Order: sequence, then structure tokens, then C-alpha cells
Amino acid sequence: MKKDGRPSLALVIGSGGIKCAAAIGVLQVLETENIAIDMVVGCSGGAVYGAAIAQGFSADQLVETSAKAWTSDITRRINFSSLLKIIFPKRFGFDDEIGIIDDRIMAENIETIFGAKTTFADTRVPFYCVATDFHTGEPVVISKGKLAKAIRISSGIPIVFKPLEWEGKLLIDGALSNPLPVDVAIKAGADLIIALGFEPPLEHSVNSPVNFASQMFSILENQLLAKKFAFYNLAYHSEIIAIVPEFKEKIRCNDVSKVPFIVDQGRREAEKHIHYLKQALAMK
Repeated sequence: MKKDGRPSLALVIGSGGIKCAAAIGVLQVLETENIAIDMVVGCSGGAVYGAAIAQGFSADQLVETSAKAWTSDITRRINFSSLLKIIFPKRFGFDDEIGIIDDRIMAENIETIFGAKTTFADTRVPFYCVATDFHTGEPVVISKGKLAKAIRISSGIPIVFKPLEWEGKLLIDGALSNPLPVDVAIKAGADLIIALGFEPPLEHSVNSPVNFASQMFSILENQLLAKKFAFYNLAYHSEIIAIVPEFKEKIRCNDVSKVPFIVDQGRREAEKHIHYLKQALAMK
């Protein structure tokens, strides 16, 4: 409970790339009903929008965030050093910091949005970012330090983007260990949780290393998401409101032109649950 007696409300945005822009639609519904968010948890693509919401970005700013984060050139620059290590491991020395795509464009995009010096302490409401420990497979919750680097770590698809070091640990995409980190909000003391989740679609054809990595990642994430959310729903059903927009058409990571459609889907799904949310807020 908040000091004024209100129940605390958390927004958890799971992994989903640009589909996480559905959070904009959810935010629009909450703002219409004058419902405030007290904490935000983000994983992978959800970390981008989660951090922006925690900083107080408006809906228009969040749409601009989509265009700045998911630029068309984000996966075009090959990391030849990693490629040589993959093809000729004995000659060039294979290691655990492999990424097919050069991550500098991605990192620069994130810094453009949030600033290189912005920290978690600068957010308006508490923000938690989820990554995965490469060596143990355990989820790692980041809640202090440089915001841009934490977002880059959380949203770096394995094999596609290299892992990065954070406080002595080598970290990769949070979706590998906790694609919808509801438990983070529970541990942080949220009374009610809006859980915005996505099921990544499988590739129709696998004709490149990036598509191959994406296919394997989607299979793993779908299985993990189903198992974890089944547990959350069983153990904490009364406190969790699940919002899972369905996208029948293929949405790729840089489909910025589809953001209005994605936002609309998020808003439509949120509207289906707003009555129950208002009741739950009143009962707490």
C-alpha cells in the first residue's frame, strides 16, 4: 500500500520487440481513467518502453521512441570479428562474447532516446530491468546504474548481439530467463500488476543466421513464457491482470510503420480489463 492508502500498481512489459509499443495503448487507457502507475518492470523490448514510461514520456514521445529505437539499419552492420570466430574458432579464438550483428547502432539509438548519463535514479517512478546471466542462466534484475546500458543488455538477442558485462557478470537478453517478469513486481511490493505479454511468432522460412537465431529464440521464449505465466496465474491470480494482444500479421523488429496498429491493439486489450482493474483498485 502507498502512504495515502492507495494500492500500488505495477506495469510489467514483457519481451516482444517493437510489439511492446502496445504499452502506449495501455498507458492511454490508464491516463483516461486517471490511474497512476507506481512502478515499471521491463524485459527485452519491454525495457525500452518501460524505461520511457518510468521517465514520464508522453504517448507522443513514446511513438517517437519507437522510430528512434527500431531504425531500419539496426541489424545491417555485421560484426566481422565475431563472424570470423564462429567460422574459424581455432584460428581467431572463439569466446563467449559473440554477436553476429555489430551492436553500436543499437546502443547509439538507445543513448539518443535516454541519454548516455541518465541513471535509474533519474526515473519518476521505480524502474526494474531484467537481463540473464550468461554463465548461470539466472535472471538478473538491474535497478541502478546507467539506464541506456541496462536497456541495451536486456534487449540484446543472443547470438545476434553480443553479451555485455555488468558488475562482474556477463549478461544477455532477459527474455531467455524471464520473458514476463511478474515476480519482480511482486517482490518489489506491488499490490496489483498489469502484465503485458507477447508470444513471439515463428519464422516462415529460415534463410539467414539472424533468422535461425530468431527462430530458436522464439521457440525457447514461447515455452518459457507459457510455463512461467501459468505459475504466476495459479499463485497470484487475484493480483495479476494479463494483457496479451494478438497480432495475426507478421511484425518485424523495425516495422515502425505498424506502430499505430500496435498501439491500437494494446489500447483495445487494455479496455477489456479496465473495469476489473478499477474494481480491484477499489477493493484493495
